[in-house]
Amino acid sequence: MEAAKPNPTANRSGVNMFYINCFLAVLAGTLIPLQAGINSKLREYLSSPYYATLISVTVSLIAVGLFCLIARLPLPAQTTITSAPAWAWTGGIVGVIYIFMVLLLAHKLGATALIAGIIGGQMICSLILDQFGLIGFAQHPLNPGRIVGIVLLIAGVALIQKY
Repeated sequence: MEAAKPNPTANRSGVNMFYINCFLAVLAGTLIPLQAGINSKLREYLSSPYYATLISVTVSLIAVGLFCLIARLPLPAQTTITSAPAWAWTGGIVGVIYIFMVLLLAHKLGATALIAGIIGGQMICSLILDQFGLIGFAQHPLNPGRIVGIVLLIAGVALIQKY
């Protein structure tokens, strides 16, 4: 299977959408430490990472529910819903585990070390998903450049935690 590559010449209205999408990904990334800090403060006030996670996920559910109502998005057909593989329903569980872990670690590590560790974990998992083309990702074989990149990222995490 050939690896999917970004098409830097794909323009929409004269603007390179690949770079706009990369910028939006960076913008989305800025929300991760904000979420960690906000949820960590909620954990502190509630004296419970469990209830802080519950409230965070409940607020998320309400927000996306309101968005769907306001946008008047149609419900998916039952056949569409039941055709999804069983593992596709576990994303919410993964999200809850992520929020809970961040709530436990944010105040212990600080924002920079926490996010560096998260990024390191994301990169390792991403390399595995890409290597084998798991859960719908295109297959991108491991190569020396990717290995050097992950080693540098882990070294960066170690430096951030040391200093």
